[in-house]
Amino acid sequence: MKNLKKKRLIDRTAHWGITLGGAVVIIVILALFIFIFLEVFPLLKGANVLKENTFSLRDKPVSVGLDEYQEIAYAIYEDGNIDFISLSDGKLIKEHSIKGIERSSITAICKDRDRIIIGTADGRVLMVNINFSVSFENDERIITPEISDQEVKHTDEERKRIRYITSKSDEKVTVTVFYSKDGKLKLKSTEIEENLFGGEKKNEIITDITAILEKAIPDDTTGQRKKPQITSLAIDYFLENLYIGTSHGEVIHINMREKENPFLEEKVKVSEESITSLGFLLGDVSLVAGDRNGGISTWMRVRDEAKPTGWALKKIHIIEQHQSDITSIASSIRNKCFVTASSDGTIHLKHATSEQTLLRLISKAKPTAIAYSPKANGILAADAAGNLTHWRISNPHPETTIKTLFGKIWYEGYEEPEYSWQSTGGTDDFEPKLSLVPLIFGTIKGTIYAMIIAIPIGILSALYTSQFLHNSLKKIIKPAIEFMAALPSVILGFLAGLWLAPLMEKIFPAIIVMPLFLLLFITMAFCIWKCIPGYIKGKYSNGAETLFLIPFFIAAISASIYLSGPFESFLFMGDYRQWILDILGLQYDQRNAVVVGFAMGFAVLPIIFTISEDAMSNVPRNLTSASLALGAVPWQTAVKIVLPIASPAIFSAVMLGFGRAVGETMVVLMATGNTPIMDWNFFNGFRALAANIAVEIPEAPVGGTLYRVLFLAALLLFITTFIVNTIAELIRQKIKKKYSHL
Repeated sequence: MKNLKKKRLIDRTAHWGITLGGAVVIIVILALFIFIFLEVFPLLKGANVLKENTFSLRDKPVSVGLDEYQEIAYAIYEDGNIDFISLSDGKLIKEHSIKGIERSSITAICKDRDRIIIGTADGRVLMVNINFSVSFENDERIITPEISDQEVKHTDEERKRIRYITSKSDEKVTVTVFYSKDGKLKLKSTEIEENLFGGEKKNEIITDITAILEKAIPDDTTGQRKKPQITSLAIDYFLENLYIGTSHGEVIHINMREKENPFLEEKVKVSEESITSLGFLLGDVSLVAGDRNGGISTWMRVRDEAKPTGWALKKIHIIEQHQSDITSIASSIRNKCFVTASSDGTIHLKHATSEQTLLRLISKAKPTAIAYSPKANGILAADAAGNLTHWRISNPHPETTIKTLFGKIWYEGYEEPEYSWQSTGGTDDFEPKLSLVPLIFGTIKGTIYAMIIAIPIGILSALYTSQFLHNSLKKIIKPAIEFMAALPSVILGFLAGLWLAPLMEKIFPAIIVMPLFLLLFITMAFCIWKCIPGYIKGKYSNGAETLFLIPFFIAAISASIYLSGPFESFLFMGDYRQWILDILGLQYDQRNAVVVGFAMGFAVLPIIFTISEDAMSNVPRNLTSASLALGAVPWQTAVKIVLPIASPAIFSAVMLGFGRAVGETMVVLMATGNTPIMDWNFFNGFRALAANIAVEIPEAPVGGTLYRVLFLAALLLFITTFIVNTIAELIRQKIKKKYSHL
C-alpha cells in the first residue's frame, strides 16, 4: 500500500511537471513572438503631428526657415526685411534689413542650405547667409541667429525685374541662373582658384543662354498655340544640369558642364498642365515636378542608348496629387521626404521612394512659403493672410511600406524597378533599399541546395545502416555521424569558407566527373565481389562488404582528382571558369551556393540520419521477418515495409532539417559572398535572412528603421518555421494513420 501511494505521488508529480514544462515552453514562445512583434509594430505607424502653433506676422513672407531645434523661425518679406520669431510664444526676437534692397523689392528667391539667393525688381542678385549658433549657459541651450549680407552678385544693365532664380554652390564654385521679365535667361558662374602662394583668385563667367531657351521653345508660326512661358528653374548639386519648367508642361534640360558653352540636352513632356514648381530631393538626383492641376512626379536621368547623349530624363515615381496647383516644394536634408503646398491651403508631407503621403495639413490661407526642418521633424508654413504655422511632427519610418519591403522599387541610379537590399551607403544622401525579397530568395535558395544534398544521403545512409550494416560497424558509424551534429556551425562555416571553397574551385572539373567514376568503380567492386568464392565471403558477417567498398571509393575520388586537368582541357577547353562564362553566361564565384549546399548539408545531415535511422531500426521485427519469410529479398523488405512504416518519422526528420537549414546563420555567412542577389545560378552566392540579421543588427541604431526591419525579418523566420512545422505535423499524423494498420 505504501509503495502504491509512492508511485501515485511520483505519477502526479511527473504529470504536473510535464504540464508545467509544456506551459512554460508555450509561454516563452508566445512572449518571444510578442517581443518581436512589438519591435516591428512601429513600422506600421505613419507620421503624426505632435504639436501645432500659429502666430501672426506683420506681412506675408516670400520665404521662411527655422533652426534644427525648432526654437527660432525667420520670415523674409518682399521689402527685404527679415524677422526672427520665437516658436514657443511667437515673440519677435530680432529684425534685420537686407543691404541693397532699398527702394526695391524681392521678386524671386531660392534657398541653398544656409544661403538665400534673392532677385530684385530692379534686376539685381543678392545673397544672404542665415545661420544659428548654439551655446550653453548653466545647462541651458541658447540659440542665436546670425545674418551676413554679401555684396551684389550681379546687376542687370537693363534693370529688368527678375522673375525666377536658382543657385547652387560647392566649396569652390557657385552657379546662379536667373530669368528676367524681358525673357533673358542668364548663367553666372563664380569659381575660386588657389594660386601657388596660398592666395585666391576669383573667376566669374556670365553667359546669356537665352538663345538655347529660344531653340527649345521656338515661336509657333501657325499662331494656333501660345508660346510657352518659363515657370520655374532648378539646378542640381553637381552644377552640371539646369532644368526649366514651362507653361506647356515641359521640362527643358540644359547641360552646363562647360559653363562657357552650355547646350540643350533634351526637352521632356512632364505634364499636360503647366509646371508650377521644380525641386530636387536629397542628393539632387531626383527632380520633383509639380503642376497646375496638383500633380506631383519625380524624374531621374536614366541610361538610354536611343538618345545622342546616352541618357534620358524618365519618370520614376507618381505621388498622390493635390486638388489645386502646387505653389512650393521643400525637400528634406536627411531623407527622401519632401513637403508640397498648393493654392487651396493644403500641405502634404510625402516620401518619394515609397510614393506615400505621410501627412495632410491645412493652412488658414494660400501658402506663400514653406520650410522643412533640418532634422525632418517639423514643418513651417506662411500664408497670404500673414499667418505662420508650425507643426512639430513624428515621422520615424517613412521608407517602409508593403511595397518597399516586398515589391519592386525604382531606386535612384537604377535603370528599372528592382528588388534590392542595401541598407547603408557611403554618402549622407544614400537612398535606403530595404526589400526583403532578395533575402527571402537567398534563404530559400540555400535551404534547397542544402536539402538536395542532405535528404538523399541522410535517408539512404539511415536505411543502409539500420537494415544492412553489421552491428559491430553500426556501433562505430552511427555515433560518429551523431557526433557531427555537435560541431558548431561557426567551425563548419570557417572550414567551408577557407578550405572547402578554394578546394572546390581548384578541383571543380573533378567534381563534375566524380559521379561517373564512382559509378564505374562501384560497378567494378560489385563484379569483383560476385566473383569471390562463397566460402571466402562466408567467413565475414553480412554488412562487411562496406569495408570492401571503401578502397574503391578512395580510388574513384583519387582518379577524378588526378584526371581533373585532362578533363578540364577536353570538356572545358582548358579553363572551366571562362567556359562557364562564355557558354552558359554564368560567373563563377569561389564562395557560391554549391559550397553552401555541401557545408549546410553536412550540418543538416546528422539530424535527418539519426531520426530516420532510429525510426527504421524500431520497425517491429515480426513485420520484416514475415516479409522475408514470404520470399521478399532484404531490399524489397526495406523499401516496401521499413520505409512506409518509418515514413512519419522520416518526414519529421526532413522537416527538422529544413528548419535547421532555414535558420542557419554562420555557414551561410562565411561560405557565401553574402550578396543579396536574386539568381538561381549555383555558381553565385546569396544572402539569407538569418545571416543578414547577424551581419547588420550590431550596426543598426536601436529603434531605427533598419533595426525594426531586421526584427521584421526575424518575425518572418519565426512565422515561416511555425507554419511549416504545423503543416508538417499534420502531414505526419496523416501518414502515421495511413500506415498504422501495417
